[in-house]
Amino acid sequence: MAQKPSDIPICRKRGDTYPITFTIKDSAGGVVNISGFSYLLTVDPEEEPTTSANNLFQLTGVIPLGTDGKVTFTMTSMQADQVPAEYFYDIQQTDGASALRTVVKSSWTFEQDITK
Repeated sequence: MAQKPSDIPICRKRGDTYPITFTIKDSAGGVVNISGFSYLLTVDPEEEPTTSANNLFQLTGVIPLGTDGKVTFTMTSMQADQVPAEYFYDIQQTDGASALRTVVKSSWTFEQDITK
């Protein structure tokens, strides 16, 4: 049976660019060594888009160490400047053998900030 993607909702204030870090774990909850892997996080206004035409943005993950399973994504100020609303995202993993796997799929909410 295939492992189902994790459901990890994200809520960010519009304009915030601090990094988002995920720890990749196996089905037993153990940390996965992600050395040699790559990750893409894509945000879209639709939960199940049929094309990439309306993607708001896509982030490439940075893996500082690999053996601790941590991957970090950082938005630019332009990517973080979105209309407050609920969107959707997923994270796609490419392993060392080029096999693709969606590891997270969930909602992404931008809330209105006060400071401009």
